[in-house]
Amino acid sequence: MPNIGKINTLKVDRDTGRGLVLKDDSTEVFLPRSFTTGQLEVGSDIDVFVYLNTQGELIATPEVPFAQVGEFALLRAVETRDFGAFFDWGIDKDLLVPGNEQKHKVRNYEEHIVRVCLEEGTDRIYGTTKLGKYIELSKDDKSLKTNKQYDIEIVNKQELGFRVIVDKKYIGMIYHNEIFEKLRVKDKRKAILKKVREDGLLDLSLQKTGVHNLEDAKITILNYLKDRGGEVFLHDKSSPEDIKHALHMSKKSFKSAIGMLYKEKMILIEKDRIKLK
Repeated sequence: MPNIGKINTLKVDRDTGRGLVLKDDSTEVFLPRSFTTGQLEVGSDIDVFVYLNTQGELIATPEVPFAQVGEFALLRAVETRDFGAFFDWGIDKDLLVPGNEQKHKVRNYEEHIVRVCLEEGTDRIYGTTKLGKYIELSKDDKSLKTNKQYDIEIVNKQELGFRVIVDKKYIGMIYHNEIFEKLRVKDKRKAILKKVREDGLLDLSLQKTGVHNLEDAKITILNYLKDRGGEVFLHDKSSPEDIKHALHMSKKSFKSAIGMLYKEKMILIEKDRIKLK
């Protein structure tokens, strides 16, 4: 039995003219002709996303959704009805978020963080914007490791910082006072996990922590100096804003890094500038 709501590798069993019948052991999945590109030989393998159509039949598509079952994505509502809202999730079939799965009433063309779910008993795929109970699961997730790097996507700006989706499986936050570069919604970055909070949300940083951060800061400063002829008008009395604008780092990291570079006899620190030695 294929995993509904997931990418599966299935074998081409036969061509019906209307499309291809794919098999996973004894289970048949239909791949409509409109979804096929090129000639697929009987017996060959193909990676497809599997879902149920309105008649309850297993359908395959080579399209890859923005999120599979158990994952989060920032999605846009493309149609709203009394019973729910349909979201574009990257494949031909839109994702339904039923009315009782909406934290707030969804309006046309709004963007929301949506979790893709599988209805027990029916195997119907649906979405929800009621995220609390899924976020709480992160508290007990032993696979999460602090100081480890994760893939993130920026999803919205809030008063304290930017809300992010982490590895498509978690929700987290990067705080404004730890951001030293311009971020936009839908930007993708790497971030370091600092802490899993009691509510299940993740606190993250775009900068490495401890000595790893200082090593990166040293390299950034040296490259900045080399690109500007070996001398720049930044020093330990420069404003945090000037340092952030030039080097995308905090003043604390800058001061620690130039102190290390000075001790290593790689730079000179003068009253109004630093120089390569």
